[in-house]
Amino acid sequence: MLEEIEVDNNIYFTKYGAAYFEDIGAVAISDIHMGYEDVLAKNGIFLPRVQSKIIYETIDKIIDRYSPEKLIINGDLKHEFSHNTPQEWSDVLELLSRISRRTKPIVVKGNHDNFIANIATKLNLEVFDIYSDGRYTFHHGHKKFEWTDKAVIGNEHPAIGLRDSVDSVIKLPCFLYFRKEGLIVLPALSIYAGGSDILKNEISSPVLKKVQLKDGKVYGLWDSYGIIDLGTVGDLS
Repeated sequence: MLEEIEVDNNIYFTKYGAAYFEDIGAVAISDIHMGYEDVLAKNGIFLPRVQSKIIYETIDKIIDRYSPEKLIINGDLKHEFSHNTPQEWSDVLELLSRISRRTKPIVVKGNHDNFIANIATKLNLEVFDIYSDGRYTFHHGHKKFEWTDKAVIGNEHPAIGLRDSVDSVIKLPCFLYFRKEGLIVLPALSIYAGGSDILKNEISSPVLKKVQLKDGKVYGLWDSYGIIDLGTVGDLS
């Protein structure tokens, strides 16, 4: 099983859904959506509260493997727009505390994170609308922004639907990389974010709408094989 692929100098996409930037000693993840179960329960849909445990274990594995100096959460750490639910208070505090014991957490604000600062300040953590480190600019990607070298966004929850000879389909979360524009799109880390099939669904991120989608390189996450190079969006269309 392939653990990671180097897609450019010092840039690795990993089977864990994290990008590793070796030159700045950082890993980046996106779209965790802590508290998802709580929000659905208020609407009469009850799911077992298993996501937080899986997220904690995944992040432990990421830190074990890459020993980053910082771990960047690139937006939508929580799920509820209008307030912080009790589950979000508990799970987000626990996650940030766990990360803080091993490395430095960097929290970038996503469109779901309107009240995330109320939680982050309990641990004396700053929340960034946009975060720059070396040649990289980190932004959730739900609004337009400018960058000079490499930009890293989330927001889109990209996935790719692969069809076999008997017409069955498997949908894989994926990274996208637009080398010309220097744009990296992270997959969602949430276990409940099935992903938006970039071959079928309308693109939502205003940042992603500005590039030629067909030119994007696709790196799928497959439990059986790890991280796999699937060619370009144009090749798969």
